[in-house]
Parts: sequence; structure tokens; C-alpha cells
Amino acid sequence: MGCGCAVRRDLMQDDEFLEFSIAHRRKYSIKHVWYQENDEQFTIGISDFLAKEMGEVFRVILPHADEEFDEDDEMFSIWTAEGKHSFRTPFSGTVMEVNGEVEISPDLINDSPYDLGWMVIFKPHHLNDEDLLEPDEYLETLEEVD
Repeated sequence: MGCGCAVRRDLMQDDEFLEFSIAHRRKYSIKHVWYQENDEQFTIGISDFLAKEMGEVFRVILPHADEEFDEDDEMFSIWTAEGKHSFRTPFSGTVMEVNGEVEISPDLINDSPYDLGWMVIFKPHHLNDEDLLEPDEYLETLEEVD
């Protein structure tokens, strides 16, 4: 898939620095999910920022290929020491493919969130990514939260 990572930032968090990267050629949601478009489909995963913030991932639950989703349905979940983190889809569509490797080796999410740690490939019924952020907009959002 190719990361294309070029931005590496540090944010202060409780007097500690959180070092993370932001991959280019992707869009981001304010919920820290990334979307990489290819032929009207999106490869979807979580940002390095969220992976670092959540800590070690113990379990990943993905949907099945060919499963249909309505906007705001829970698409996948990640379990950490903090508990379950649910991720919803911003648009309706169909799961085309899932990354079963992250279910077998959930540490891929922490080790390689933009490459090996992707979750699903999703085909929206109507391509509408207006609510998604460009990498620089996502970084600005993170800095505002800090």
C-alpha cells in the first residue's frame, strides 16, 4: 500500500510527548480514522496518533466481506487495556475486503497503522468525502485539541 509518511509530530500530553506520524495521500476523520481512496473504494484504518494514544491493541473485530452498512453503523472494533473502541462508517456502502491479519496479529495496528494495520476496503454507495480532512487539516485539529 505504501505509507508516504512524511509528517512526524510531537504533541504534549500530560507533560509527556506523544510522537506520531501522519500519512499523505489519505484523508482523515475527526475520529482518527484514515481513508485512502483507490478506484472509488476506500482502504480504512486508524491513525498513528490514535494507535499511540490507545496503547497496545489486544483484539480486533472486523466485519465480513460483502457486508452492507448504513451511515453511522459500527463497522469494526478494537480492544485495548482501556476497553472496547467502536468505529462507525461515515457513509453507507459495502465491505469489499477485510484484513484478517490484524485479527490474528492485532499488534500490526500499533506497529504499522498505515500499511500492514489497515482494517477494511470499503465501497461507498455514494462517494462523498467532503467531511473528511486533508492531512494538514487533521494535524491542525490535533493541535487544537492539545
